Amino acid sequence: MPMTEAELKKHLKEGELSSLYFLYGEEGYLTAHYAAVIAEKAAGGSEFCAFNLQKFDGQDSALSAIGEAAEALPLMADKKCVVVRDWDAAAGGQAGQEQLLSLIADVPETCVLIFWQDAVKADVKKNARWKAFAAAVEKKGIAVCFPHKSTADIVRLLTSGAGRRGCTLSPDNARLMVERSGDDLNLLLNELDKLCALAQGEEISRQMIEAAGLKNLEASVFDLAKMILQARYEQAYHIIHCLMDQKEEPVSVLSVLSSAYADLYRAKAAAAGGVPASALAADFQYKGREFRLRNAARDCARLSLPALRASLEVLARADLRLKSSQADKRTVLEQTAAELIVLAKGGMDQ
Repeated sequence: MPMTEAELKKHLKEGELSSLYFLYGEEGYLTAHYAAVIAEKAAGGSEFCAFNLQKFDGQDSALSAIGEAAEALPLMADKKCVVVRDWDAAAGGQAGQEQLLSLIADVPETCVLIFWQDAVKADVKKNARWKAFAAAVEKKGIAVCFPHKSTADIVRLLTSGAGRRGCTLSPDNARLMVERSGDDLNLLLNELDKLCALAQGEEISRQMIEAAGLKNLEASVFDLAKMILQARYEQAYHIIHCLMDQKEEPVSVLSVLSSAYADLYRAKAAAAGGVPASALAADFQYKGREFRLRNAARDCARLSLPALRASLEVLARADLRLKSSQADKRTVLEQTAAELIVLAKGGMDQ
């Protein structure tokens, strides 16, 4: 079984380094972070650290060159470190697979070899070669999987990160950052750096996040859905115009809008059956994104199920027009918003 992040932290704090690491999973920020931490610990303890750290791009490097680097002796130090980003264990032929497994089975004691995944995803559950690679690493060294973090985990990371940067950030405002900017850790931590610089040691306020924080496509389109439900024409079209000015594709905007309406329909159907919206999280893969269900349950309260069904039909027809006709895509999007507003105005529960 792969290690967890907590187990890796304990290992790095208390134990001696392994000769082999494999860092993978959905959180690319964390695989990069811990690869750097391990490399620093392995090769950063002497004035010759620059000579004892070699980095390879797995997409452009030969396995023979990585093997030669691992075999080379460190310069005036006990260990050297070889870091390989995005090696694809599923690529290549049988001979390459055997060479790879031979390399990781016999890493010299004078080397710490790190494989970490960023753009190339390691399918260790279904792909036979990835399975064999992961099993070989666990036999010789340490494999660590970084699954997608929940909203609660990200909120804790942001609030503690603000504290380390000399500012304060409330959990509610951290959740607002996630809702506006998404759950990509790289992006969120960059946003946190920016907001902490603006806060200058004070609290990061809601007003500051709304004024200076990045709003991603999903957050903008969910705001669009809210304006449509409230039949606020001017605000809805202002959001559409801003999205078009930002060169967002109408197909992408419609896709997210359809997703927002699917949330509304699910929440409304659950409420009609006496089931809380939160109960849908497991059935419809909302884990870590439960705020979408909470928002949908709030926003659909006054809208009828028939109106929501009709709205989904409008969105389906618009999707077909966007993908199969020569109609102007922006016009299709604006017409769809108008149809949805009419349905929202006429479909309020009494």
